[in-house]
Amino acid sequence: MPFITKNFTLNSPKKAFLFVMEALGCSQKEAQRHLDKQRLKQNTLPVHKSQIIAGSVELTYFKPVSMNLKPIFITPFFAVYDKPSKMLVHPKGYFEHFSLCDAIKSEFGQEANPIHRLDYETSGLIMISRKKCYEASLKELFAKKQVQKEYLAFVKGKICTPQTIDLPICVPQNADKHKDLSIRCTIASDGKKSITKIFPLFYDEKIDSTLLKVIPITGRTHQIRIHLSHIGHSIIGESLYGVDDNTARNYLERKKEHEDKNPLLMLHSQSLSFTYKNLHYHIKSFHMPKIDLYQK
Repeated sequence: MPFITKNFTLNSPKKAFLFVMEALGCSQKEAQRHLDKQRLKQNTLPVHKSQIIAGSVELTYFKPVSMNLKPIFITPFFAVYDKPSKMLVHPKGYFEHFSLCDAIKSEFGQEANPIHRLDYETSGLIMISRKKCYEASLKELFAKKQVQKEYLAFVKGKICTPQTIDLPICVPQNADKHKDLSIRCTIASDGKKSITKIFPLFYDEKIDSTLLKVIPITGRTHQIRIHLSHIGHSIIGESLYGVDDNTARNYLERKKEHEDKNPLLMLHSQSLSFTYKNLHYHIKSFHMPKIDLYQK
């Protein structure tokens, strides 16, 4: 599984961060991050940065497992994956589940990392850096809003004209994991400015559903989901916004247990457009879950 715990025996005293650097072949900064996260233990107690260790220790670290998920586009600096729905981008805690990081690090090595995020439920394009030295400049593209992202969404009901949804979103900070439905974002006057543009592409009368092109101008957590729900056109398969509290609780409980019983969320990251190192890229996905599969 992605996170493993391995026993080591040190025959001579050594500083903790040096041991982690040698054991994992990582930088001093990465080694210190492992120690900060209490992944190195001796006699069940966490080992501290400045501690000198000898004898038997336990080190927990991420070991990627190949998933046969290949990038759809590769450059010397970055690559782009088409993430399936119901897949985490990063591993969550030390639970035994796979994430996109398994595919990324199996393909490109430990220095490769995701540049941005997609929700567990959302499918589609996500950029990764191939080397640590490119990571900051690629992340800066997103931070400075120099990447145009387009999504496809199937929503309930009929939408006939393009709209701009300008509603402030309050994102929970350090949400209490034990507080009921604390993960939900809300529309609130004291929230951060959030803008989403939507363009209807096709209306399916049989299922009373509209296919939308969606362009998020800002990038708040769950922005597209909460905006569409708030205007009365929830995304098909949505189980957190625009539903009663019991439905949301059941959805979160199934998600926590990694049960694949929640409906597919019909939201797909369709394209990324940006300029990097004087080259312009427009990368497009040719995949989206079929509408007749969303209840499965």
